[in-house]
Amino acid sequence: MKKLRIIRILLAALTFAASWCAAWFIPEISGFFTTQFGSSALGIFSEISLGAVFAVVSIVIVTLLTGRVYCSVLCPLGIMQDIMATGKRSFRFLPGVRPVKYLIFIAGTVMVAAGVMLPWTILMPSANFVQIVNYGFRETAHLAGIAEKAPNAAVVTMIYAWGVFVILLILARWKGRIYCNTLCPVGTVLGLFARFALYKVTIDKDKCVSCGACEKICKSSCIDAKNKLVNNEDCVMCMNCLSQCKFDALKITACQNKEPSMPSRREFIAGSTAVAVSAAAGVILGKRPVPEKVIMPPGAMNFDRFSSACIGCGLCISACSGNVLTPSVNEYGLRGFMMPHLDYSKGECRFGCSRCMNTCPAGALKILELKDKQRLRIGLARYTPALCVAYDAGEDCGACAEHCPVGALTMVPYKDTNIPQVNEKLCIGCGACQHICPVTPVKAITVEGTSVQSFVEKPEPVQAVKLDAEEDFPF
Repeated sequence: MKKLRIIRILLAALTFAASWCAAWFIPEISGFFTTQFGSSALGIFSEISLGAVFAVVSIVIVTLLTGRVYCSVLCPLGIMQDIMATGKRSFRFLPGVRPVKYLIFIAGTVMVAAGVMLPWTILMPSANFVQIVNYGFRETAHLAGIAEKAPNAAVVTMIYAWGVFVILLILARWKGRIYCNTLCPVGTVLGLFARFALYKVTIDKDKCVSCGACEKICKSSCIDAKNKLVNNEDCVMCMNCLSQCKFDALKITACQNKEPSMPSRREFIAGSTAVAVSAAAGVILGKRPVPEKVIMPPGAMNFDRFSSACIGCGLCISACSGNVLTPSVNEYGLRGFMMPHLDYSKGECRFGCSRCMNTCPAGALKILELKDKQRLRIGLARYTPALCVAYDAGEDCGACAEHCPVGALTMVPYKDTNIPQVNEKLCIGCGACQHICPVTPVKAITVEGTSVQSFVEKPEPVQAVKLDAEEDFPF
């Protein structure tokens, strides 16, 4: 049994290292997060993929065989909590958490069904982990001059990420895996399957002397040493307890499943109330007007689809080669907290890049071939002549037209110079024009988002505009 525990620790270390690298250092391996149960399960409902189905089915099968081993081996946030709780050996059995976690799960699920992903943005473990790494550690390292690139997190999102980290630290030092067994939606779902697991941790009542050594080491607080019982629904199969028992009373054995207990009248009433309240909250938040000027990432397609699938994990933000994606605070309203949007003051949506779509583990961004992504309108350029140096000062510029990858901007004669003209049939809203525009603080050409993304006409190859610019002009 000690060997099994060592194997579990080694696998957990590999998972944690791979997850950290995928979220920060090596975005090319962000596909690793498709192994996460929560985001893959949501991905099945939004954008069905063979990988997501395989991940969900595989994890369910493993859980039905060995219980919630996923939570100790493959969940990076669970492993992070184990690290936080290192050295603590004074846990106690925690009864009565079942009603709490079911109420939270029911309320969250109803709101998600109403098209509001905010509960899972806050509670989804894979999202929390990436938020902590990117908006907490990585952004702080960037501000300290240690990391070169950061994910453009606003102060609010940075504070939020560190707040989540501190709360998890406090909970882990206080009650171990209490987050996993009360707040985490993945833990609740896998716990239901774990009740029917073939192999479980059991206590031999003839050998057990109720010394409590196993209960003190159990970070899931699922061992009742006094009554010689293990709550396998909350057990994460860390196997720490097996090596603590001096009487060989704890073992992993094949068990015959008992009939699951039915909810009490109080639990039923509380659950019904949670459904009603969360449904009302979902309807209220879901009726907020669709933000039209906010620029959604390519592949979002429309706001309702995007907001009903995105969990705000930020993987697309860390993968963005143009450094233009940033987490929202109030751009989408409360309903879209932490969801990504494009900020062209930071960069542009690069014409030859489709990393964000290929990175999204929840299917919130529809995966398109690069040639199709290059025709997808995510916004529309708007030209304000009064702000343009060519129109207002008569200076040659043309930077916007020169950098437009689809030829949607052409320079037309105006007095003694040329000014840009937008061809709305070709513009895809990539932001190259806005980002390069030399006018400050308000750009002469800006991009407004669209609530429904659509395909434009196939662009013709264009050549860079050659202008006789003044020698002292930056373009």
